[in-house]
Amino acid sequence: MAFAAKLSSLTDELIQVITSTTTQEKSNQEQNYPQTDRVRFDALRESSLRKLRQHNFLRTNQFDVYSALDGYEERFRVLNRDGVADALRSRLDALAQYSNKWAPDVLDLLLKLADQPVQKSKLDDLELLRGSEDNLELKLKWGDIAKEEGWDKDRELWRNVDFGGHSSEDEYDQESDASARSENTSLSSIEARYRKQPTNYLERFQGRLDLEEIRKSQAWRMRKRPRIPTADHEKTVITQIQAIREILFMLGGLQNSLFDSQGKFLLDIQLSYASWQIFGSLMVSANDAGRRLSLLRQYVKQKQKIPLLQAFQAAIEAHLRSFDDTIGSLQADYASISHDFVASVIKLLDNLDPHLRPLNSLAEIIKELEESKNSPPFHYLELLFDSAQALQLGSDEGAYRLISQLFFECFAVYLQPIRCWMEEGELMDGDKIFFISRSPVDVSWSQAWVDQFKLKKTPQGLLFAPRFLQPAASKIFTTGKSIVILKLLGKHWPTQEKAPEPTTQVDMGAVSSLVPFSEVFKGMFDQWMQSKHHAASTTLKQTLFQTYNLSSDLDMLQHIYLMSDGSRSGQFADAVFNNIDLFNLNWDDRFNLTEIAREAFDGLIEPYRLDVSMLRNNATLDVKDVRRTVRKGLPAIRITYQIPWLSRIVLTDESLAQYQLVFTFLLQLRRASHVLVRHRIISDGVADATAEQDIFYGIRSKLLWYCNTLQSYLSTLVLGPLASNFLEELRQAEDIDQMLTSHSTFTKRMLDDACLGRKLDPIREAILDIFDLAIRLRDVRQIELERETEESQELSRLSIMSSPKKGSPQKYIGASDEEDDTFLGKQDRSMMMQDAEIPYRQALGEIRSDLDRHLKFICGGLRGVARASSSESASKWDILAEMLELGI
Repeated sequence: MAFAAKLSSLTDELIQVITSTTTQEKSNQEQNYPQTDRVRFDALRESSLRKLRQHNFLRTNQFDVYSALDGYEERFRVLNRDGVADALRSRLDALAQYSNKWAPDVLDLLLKLADQPVQKSKLDDLELLRGSEDNLELKLKWGDIAKEEGWDKDRELWRNVDFGGHSSEDEYDQESDASARSENTSLSSIEARYRKQPTNYLERFQGRLDLEEIRKSQAWRMRKRPRIPTADHEKTVITQIQAIREILFMLGGLQNSLFDSQGKFLLDIQLSYASWQIFGSLMVSANDAGRRLSLLRQYVKQKQKIPLLQAFQAAIEAHLRSFDDTIGSLQADYASISHDFVASVIKLLDNLDPHLRPLNSLAEIIKELEESKNSPPFHYLELLFDSAQALQLGSDEGAYRLISQLFFECFAVYLQPIRCWMEEGELMDGDKIFFISRSPVDVSWSQAWVDQFKLKKTPQGLLFAPRFLQPAASKIFTTGKSIVILKLLGKHWPTQEKAPEPTTQVDMGAVSSLVPFSEVFKGMFDQWMQSKHHAASTTLKQTLFQTYNLSSDLDMLQHIYLMSDGSRSGQFADAVFNNIDLFNLNWDDRFNLTEIAREAFDGLIEPYRLDVSMLRNNATLDVKDVRRTVRKGLPAIRITYQIPWLSRIVLTDESLAQYQLVFTFLLQLRRASHVLVRHRIISDGVADATAEQDIFYGIRSKLLWYCNTLQSYLSTLVLGPLASNFLEELRQAEDIDQMLTSHSTFTKRMLDDACLGRKLDPIREAILDIFDLAIRLRDVRQIELERETEESQELSRLSIMSSPKKGSPQKYIGASDEEDDTFLGKQDRSMMMQDAEIPYRQALGEIRSDLDRHLKFICGGLRGVARASSSESASKWDILAEMLELGI
């Protein structure tokens, strides 16, 4: 409310002053202005208040505007630019005579649009504001008069007059000479104009005054310098041209009098007609450029023994030589008198800036390279690559093109060992920068691919190669190894002539700056790799599949280790199990096992390529211990399938060891199934089975279901699909490394899906425990058979003594009915039995409870691991758990 009352009172006062009307009615004698019109006053008052309340924009403060202009005038005079200040004042005074209400707003707009007027204002720009003159009439000029009167053709009229004393005789001679010259019409006006006068042949005597001027101009070099110079110390004044000379000497790496030996600017020197602060800032810029150039010149003087670093030094030296040529051109221009010029340190630094910026970027690379003393020789290539990318993002076109061109020049040297490796499969002697090394020990041909050559690694485990080249390192490594293997096969013919490599030199001037530098390099290197491409990988792959029949070897591995042919594998396994059950002490004889295996796979595999042996630590195992569990004896059986050396490149010893693990697991599964099928029910129409028999056959059927379920899972969901996918990937592989990767992936997936991985060790142990339960069930039943046999014999003896009766029929066939009773009778059966002191019904109960407990643990463990794992095998584990839960 206070603001509204104040606004109302001020509005009333404003209306009274402007319109000479008031709200008080007075007589004409009491007032000197017209009579008040109350209605008019109220209308003006209401309209004025409405406009003031609805006005959204404040008016420009003209006092601030004129104060700012006065401030600019004062700054111009402080900076010794009185001409600009006078021009500003004269125009402000002229504007004041024609000013209107919009003048402050226009001036305020110009002030806001101004861009550093103190530094950028020039008097010459005022000439551009002058319009054409209103009077377009031609003005009279001396040139027009001379043309009209014919003076322009009379060259003698404009000759200089000799006003020296002369006699009448001299005048006569001059007149005679003049007449002679006028008569001589053979010389053109141009020749007469440039004809030498006698005064032109006079030699100027260099007197003592000129020598003193030279000494005075160079006296500042011999000045006595203060011990501790400061900015406030008395200064020695030099000219612009002297400062330019010393700066050019400093940038050229020469001694000078403006900077000390460490390259620091001397504080006791002052530039004429310039403040010391401005001169100091210019010298700081020049000093920074000189320091960077000095770093480059010191680096090129170092002795390098590595060709890659020598190429880098040569490239830097070439660019420094080009910069020195630029300095020489500038020195020639300053020393020439053919044209006029203005000596300016600022202009010099501006002219040198495009040449210095690329060298400054190069100096930063050298500085970083010097700081990393233990870096590999190719580290500067990484720095050049990173710097080129940064400069491209920073829109520094000149520096970007120089650094990128320098990178390609040096990278061409690094490509030499790569080319030798990819074309000839050889390593250059004494080369320490290549990322491939050769084993000092010769290896067998089958190990040449894996062990003969290795990729160098840093102590941190990284590849010993530039970062930008690491994605292609695997392809380079594979191509060279393919050449090595083809040489061993006698199928490689080296090229007679080496083609030049123009593709490694990229013309950065022809490449658009919008293309990322990484893509420029990738395009160049891919083109270079394509030029080195040959049929090495394709030839080696065809040799593997056609000459050495790799597909057939893979099929044999599936028959032998993965038991894809159940009948042949069953024949081998049953023969081994029978020897164990018969307590054959020579069951593990390697000659006997080899003969069994060759008979089982007769007609499918050449006999000489198949051998079976036992591990050495199995020599102390007793056949009685082997008969009681699947954990002893069976894991010691080793099947060896002889593979050609070229196929062994893909089928490595590590992968064959994984095949052996699967073979052992399948053999243990077959052992449990073999024990269970030995006892079967004899159906003779009699249904008086005891409770113990019901429990026994219930456990037996559950164990058979468990073994069959596990066998179905392995054959239909694991081994079969994985083998089929692996063979398809193997045919599509481009080189040996891809084959190795596919085979390694296949064997790893096979172990994981079959629950043989390290993560599933507890589950695998529970599976083997169930296998042992099948053997224990056999032993428990064998004990009961012996007890029943003894009782039957005792009853038979008693019945014969009393009255003979027909014996009760037998409801099952035990192991004793199929085995050699003569042989078993000779064995110590008490050591074979594990549960001789436990009642038969109690032993069956323990087996049944252990079976249920192991099944629950396996199912729960598989479910948990499947949920916690993100591997591809998790779905298979979940399926196996679901299959086994049906029997719980």
